[in-house]
Amino acid sequence: MTVASWRSVTTRAFTSGPVLLTIALAPAMAAIWSVGWFVPQDAPAHVYNAEILARSFDPASPLTESFAIRWQPIPNWIGHLLLAGLVRLVPAPMADRMLTSLTLAGFAASVLWLRGRIAGDRAAARGEGLSAAAFSALLGMNLTWLLGFTSFALGSCLFPITLGYWWPRRDRMRWRDVAGLGLLLVLGYFCHLVSLGLTLMALGFLAVTTPMAGGMGLRSLLARLLPLAVAALPILPLGVLYLGIASRSGPMRPVWENLADPSSILAWKAQLSWADPITLMRKDALPFTDLVATSCMVLAPVFWLSGALTVWVVARLVDRFRSRPSLAQDRFGRGWWMLATLLIVGGVIGPDTMGPQHGNYLPQRVVLFGLVAAAVSLRMDLSRRSGRIATAGLAVALVLQSAIVWDYALYSDRTAGAIVRAREDVGRGRRVAFVAGTIRSRFRSNPMMHVDNWLGVDTDNIIWGNYETLHYYFPVQFREGLARPSPEELEEILITDAPMDADRRARQWADLLARNADSIDVLVTYRDEPLLDAVSSRFFREDRRRGEVRILVRDPARVVDGPPTARPPAVAVAGSLMED
Repeated sequence: MTVASWRSVTTRAFTSGPVLLTIALAPAMAAIWSVGWFVPQDAPAHVYNAEILARSFDPASPLTESFAIRWQPIPNWIGHLLLAGLVRLVPAPMADRMLTSLTLAGFAASVLWLRGRIAGDRAAARGEGLSAAAFSALLGMNLTWLLGFTSFALGSCLFPITLGYWWPRRDRMRWRDVAGLGLLLVLGYFCHLVSLGLTLMALGFLAVTTPMAGGMGLRSLLARLLPLAVAALPILPLGVLYLGIASRSGPMRPVWENLADPSSILAWKAQLSWADPITLMRKDALPFTDLVATSCMVLAPVFWLSGALTVWVVARLVDRFRSRPSLAQDRFGRGWWMLATLLIVGGVIGPDTMGPQHGNYLPQRVVLFGLVAAAVSLRMDLSRRSGRIATAGLAVALVLQSAIVWDYALYSDRTAGAIVRAREDVGRGRRVAFVAGTIRSRFRSNPMMHVDNWLGVDTDNIIWGNYETLHYYFPVQFREGLARPSPEELEEILITDAPMDADRRARQWADLLARNADSIDVLVTYRDEPLLDAVSSRFFREDRRRGEVRILVRDPARVVDGPPTARPPAVAVAGSLMED
């Protein structure tokens, strides 16, 4: 092999999409694996419930006395079963890191794969690998990933995989192709209902709007839609069962929290910011510092991403004005861009939820899938100045996003990690509650929200703040009739940490403990807060302290305005606190 040919092979290898994507994801992967405790918001609860699920067949497990498994055909099963399998094979912290890495790299790789599936060799010929890898990696580091929405993240991986499977077969689907598509859709159902619904919508939309082999006629359209309908048949009974289960938690109805007044410019500004799936922290905050300033917004990844996309769109419009592309190219790109526009606009103007009982963060999920559809048609040719500028913007956005992931990792280790490292001090086989003076941070994902669930992993502890038990779409539930505090109340007290709400929060805490202190063996607190600490001291005594983390144990000898056997009602306890 000559020197020139060796250089050519080496250059192609290091500029290929997979290699560039690996390089692009390397900093985020390093943060996941090298920092002590990288804690996505919901991940601790997922790990804890995966352990409960994995041990549910063990009659000797003390967890079965408090938890029951609902063996129903609900979404979210794939994430739970996968994690339950992992915690049986490897230590729980490693299982958590593995799944966090899988949902990051898997989604980014599936987006890159879909783009290559559609664009083919044309993209490689124009040197678009760098922009494609940067955009895919940026989409991988999205808000829902950092929030720890594991099953949705797995469903997100299936979205581009399912579209990529269908695309080359769209005009000539055989029965085995229909069966394969049906299997992907069933897997999608057991991942997450939102990702499945968006996948079905995207398949139907592309079937109608993209060019057909037999021309745009009724016969060709039916030839496309009929196999899709047959492939979707297996999920119809699952959908009916799901609706029956969901109806027990209340009716589904769209709710707009930010757009309560659609005529308000401020409401639209809030909605646009809320629906953004890329931003992981305050846009006006400086990573690795506590500085908050308007000027810091130029360091927000979404600022550079928006700039890159704007440059690309303007260049494309100029090209159209100067020389109209071929009709085939126009119709090909139009279907995907129409899908991207529909999803992005739909996410921005659509509801925040179909009811608090039926899940949240709907706009971010829809907009994220819109960006996946947009990735297919992004053609940033490095031989052109506009392509180089747009690619540079994506690269800057990726670098900034990677820095923010590292910032989150270090913050998570300092805060949530402090709670996890106190696990041995809490003990084993205890009933545990958690409260904090404040959990506020500059990040949209909060590692402190459910970190107390780590105190139950490998310890047989019962964690009363297990939020999954509140929702019908998770399999692990508390047993009926169990005397316990509500995870919903514990979470509300945890997040109501504004100084103006201190009195009300203390009354809520006093009310909860007056009703449920006897069912709490250990109370874990983080950061002192005088009013909360005063309430806690009426029921618990400090056993030990580890930095800002305190371990308190229930003290039956403590008196609350009378002997323990004759405690006053909760309101009286809260009132006496305020008088003190």
